[in-house]
Amino acid sequence: MASTRCSCAMVLLLSLLTLSALCQTGQSLPDAPKPDSGPPPEHASNTNSYAPSKWYGVVDPGEKVPPLYPRDKMLFWAHEEITPVGWFPVVVSAGYEQLTNGDPKYGSDSAAFGERLGAGVLRVSSFRFFSDSLLPTLTHEDPRYFRKAYGGIMARGLYAAEQVVVTRRDRGTRSFNYSDIFGHLAGSALTLTYYPAPSANARVVMETWGVSLAGEAGGDLFLEFWPDVRDAVFHRHRHERVQP
Repeated sequence: MASTRCSCAMVLLLSLLTLSALCQTGQSLPDAPKPDSGPPPEHASNTNSYAPSKWYGVVDPGEKVPPLYPRDKMLFWAHEEITPVGWFPVVVSAGYEQLTNGDPKYGSDSAAFGERLGAGVLRVSSFRFFSDSLLPTLTHEDPRYFRKAYGGIMARGLYAAEQVVVTRRDRGTRSFNYSDIFGHLAGSALTLTYYPAPSANARVVMETWGVSLAGEAGGDLFLEFWPDVRDAVFHRHRHERVQP
């Protein structure tokens, strides 16, 4: 059983590398961004500012941000992998699964937590690869989160949750979020190759898919409101950034 799972993991790794290589060929330029209505003038303080980096996953209203070319998108998930805060949900999830002896069912001893942590890392990495790199490259969607950053709490909260099903395209228009919906489904289906036998089934795949989309909505809520909380707590003010 262990050798079978190792073989499946190797096949998965080789498949990801092959897909990456295929998608990096033919580096066509992304569509030119179209201006959108943006925030009301009183909220457009970042109109002349630049995003810290094209790899930075959050864009404020009116902020100038470099486009992501196909090669950039295929590397986007790797940049997310090296962000320490990105692994916090994995630790929390593994801890909860350990306490409840939930899926994946590795047991409840001390070694089981390490196995759950490893499975969580692989699961989240596959979500990021499919949703933030491979599928956005194929569908011309932008994997970054574009904040609303103005309006009431309810309106902003609904906007953040909506980004799970509606996303921004390279042109600047908005459409159905194929990358998140089907990327998380693909990542959930891959658990069949490395979860233990009691958890390698369709029920767990569908539950994993649903929970991952709920987690994505929660992450978008955090990205929408955290800058406001941070600025209020630390009395920070945003200044215009000059493009290097």
